[in-house]
Amino acid sequence: MIYLSSFKLSDRSIKNPNIYPYNVFHRKDIDPFIFAPITVLYGNNGSGKSIILNIIANKLMLTGKEYAISNSFGIVDYCGKFSSECQFSYGEDEFGNAFRRFPENSRFIKSEDILYEIKKIQQRQILSDGMEYDYIKNGHSQKRSRFLVAFQSTDMLPSK
Repeated sequence: MIYLSSFKLSDRSIKNPNIYPYNVFHRKDIDPFIFAPITVLYGNNGSGKSIILNIIANKLMLTGKEYAISNSFGIVDYCGKFSSECQFSYGEDEFGNAFRRFPENSRFIKSEDILYEIKKIQQRQILSDGMEYDYIKNGHSQKRSRFLVAFQSTDMLPSK
């Protein structure tokens, strides 16, 4: 299933070259994006891949979007204006029926989000290993130490 069929960036230009994100793609020939089951954005560092993904996330109002609100050119919300000028079309399900909205749990996940979760898992493992070591050092068997660590770890996990 492809929930997002196409996305077109705003083609409006602004004279001030410092206004973000209007002039990020200035003089770049960017056709509307047509999405396939797997779509790959590629380019050099600083070419705008993350910016495009964030603009899409803002336009679609996805959880996890990043929103640039600060600018030194007054009170105009240029990011909001730019996003509102972008256009998209919904995709279709396997029977050819057009979607009218995105699934409730849709979200924008960045590589930093994944790396953060990996780091949390690693930290939890380090804490568990340290606790197990302390229990063994205090005379508990390895089996009992693992049980105590597992019991305490479930207690320490944040509830959602």
